[in-house]
Amino acid sequence: MSSLIKTTSISESQNIFFKRYSKSRSNLVEFLMNYNNALDGQRSNNNRLEYLDFNTIPTLKTNSALEKHASTIYSDSGFKLIQSEIEEAVDNVTMVTLSNIGENEIYVVNDKFSKNWTVSYSTSFDSYAFSCKMFGRIGLVCSHIFWVLRNKKMKLIPNELHGGRWLKSKFVKAVHCGFDDDIETFIVVDETKQEYRDMHGDFYDIARLIEGDGDKIRAFRQIMAEGRKKVLGEGNVLSISEKRLMIENFYGSHVPSQIDVHPPDVVKTKGCGRRLSRLEKEMREMSKPGRKYGKCGEVGRHDSRNCDKI
Repeated sequence: MSSLIKTTSISESQNIFFKRYSKSRSNLVEFLMNYNNALDGQRSNNNRLEYLDFNTIPTLKTNSALEKHASTIYSDSGFKLIQSEIEEAVDNVTMVTLSNIGENEIYVVNDKFSKNWTVSYSTSFDSYAFSCKMFGRIGLVCSHIFWVLRNKKMKLIPNELHGGRWLKSKFVKAVHCGFDDDIETFIVVDETKQEYRDMHGDFYDIARLIEGDGDKIRAFRQIMAEGRKKVLGEGNVLSISEKRLMIENFYGSHVPSQIDVHPPDVVKTKGCGRRLSRLEKEMREMSKPGRKYGKCGEVGRHDSRNCDKI
């Protein structure tokens, strides 16, 4: 998507995403944990969408063989956009003129807005060119090309019109420099990641099957809790050395033998503390020892201004 956005919308979108997981007053450790949570959320959402793409059967709205083929190669969101273009081609697109110029077939078609568009088909290179530029902008086949494909009695979408962004395979092609046909469509899948995706698929499959059944849901949660204790070792009491080793492994550093940096000492600044009541002030004054005044010669808590003898 970065190649399709040319304004500050990229940074704004990233800021909105990370604000869901981070706070302005977080320290470095909290920031790293929140960053990992954000990435885990993206991976989980991606796995959920992959599961839906490979296990959801889309509903076809036309009898076109092209729509049936599109439902097998495009993701759920991409197929919905493609399906609307196929419906547009079936219902509203009509041909205006057809001409042959050398090895090129030039189709002029009219859409529902009464606007003419040109589609060129090269018989020598078996390629298509179109004036609306929709495929070049977002990688989706427009209704004008679908009309031409239906007119040529084609049942499969040509490989050069598949694009790369909307296919079911994960991140099959880069979008920063356009759609490159030299990049392989399918990538090598790591076994660990494949097992992780299969685990997600099994979980969503079971959750869908037991939805609405309270007894099965409680039984499944109990099985997950027991499996969590068994796999993660939760419930076991760790010793002090094991806890210290776990913390050191988490931070990636060991506790130094000599600590030079300490927290600052707490000082009593001016004005700190709570206010005393009048009774507390008098009790504090009575607890102090008296002093002897030079003019009257008595020990007390007065001075020369309020002495009774002067």
